[in-house]
Amino acid sequence: MNQALPATAALPVPNRPRRWPRRLGGGLLALAAVLVAGGVALFAVDTPVPLGPEPAGLADPLPPAHPPAGLAFSVLQTGVSDGAAEALIVGRGRWTVHRRPSQSAVLVRHPSGLLLFDSGLGRQVDTQFAANAWRHRVMFGYQRAGHLPVVDQLERAGWDPKQVRAIIPSHMHWDHVSGLADFPDAEVWVTPQEREGATHGHAPAFLASQFAGVTRWHDVRFDGPARLGFPASHDVFGDGSVVLLPMGGHTAGQTGLLLRLPSGATYLFTGDVTWTIEGVTQASDRSWLLRHLLPLDHDEAANRAVIAHLHQLSRRHPGIRIVPAHDENVLETLPKFPALSP
Repeated sequence: MNQALPATAALPVPNRPRRWPRRLGGGLLALAAVLVAGGVALFAVDTPVPLGPEPAGLADPLPPAHPPAGLAFSVLQTGVSDGAAEALIVGRGRWTVHRRPSQSAVLVRHPSGLLLFDSGLGRQVDTQFAANAWRHRVMFGYQRAGHLPVVDQLERAGWDPKQVRAIIPSHMHWDHVSGLADFPDAEVWVTPQEREGATHGHAPAFLASQFAGVTRWHDVRFDGPARLGFPASHDVFGDGSVVLLPMGGHTAGQTGLLLRLPSGATYLFTGDVTWTIEGVTQASDRSWLLRHLLPLDHDEAANRAVIAHLHQLSRRHPGIRIVPAHDENVLETLPKFPALSP
């Protein structure tokens, strides 16, 4: 008679494959699906800015200008942002492309004197920036990446920083006015609305330590004729070579600079209306997600109207080179100090 196996004896059980790699793979696929779905959703909500009718006078030719011999410009890079996916920096951008916006200044050499459009990151930026909360220091982090403040670049090239007569910030956010303290003898040209907004503003956008010591202010008044569809202008030197244009929206009194060289080349420096040239060519605002996480604009509707204006301007006047303040790809194509434009 067959005997039963002892209770303690068990038939061998084959090794079962562990399931966690399969589960992990499934989790990663699910995460990827969520990210793709999120990207598709953001692409759907990041619709182009409505254009509407062209601004009055946009199609008109620019009035004659008489840029003097010797007028030239150069870009001085002072640092780079830690960066982010392009899709966060401009609506309908690419998630697969990492952008590192530049922090720079533009030097304009005119026979009447030197001026800076923006001042970049100055000598004291680390101390200035430390006033921010930790989360803002992370969000808006920057690196020198081997670049010097404007004042040090000028001195290294044998230029006298005291020859800089004026600094015209496109607006007074921290990364545009950090270098003001390095030029105590220069006048700072801003609109009254911009100065008031900065004075009553707060971190992280405005850092009072950067402009509290300025003693020579010059109020910018748009007292000249309409140009390129903008309702008024201000001619800095009176010869049509350097003209300021109102571009309020991102801040209360943001200002653009139209530069016309003896060669006939024309540039329009647009501050932070958009951070990239794609924002102009595609009529795209900053990403929907970023705009809902952070209060980026003083008046979002007004800024979107300027985006639409610049988009239409770029199509109507393709010979004018539009230069957003932070677009590292556009700035890379411009003369880098100490080289100057022809």
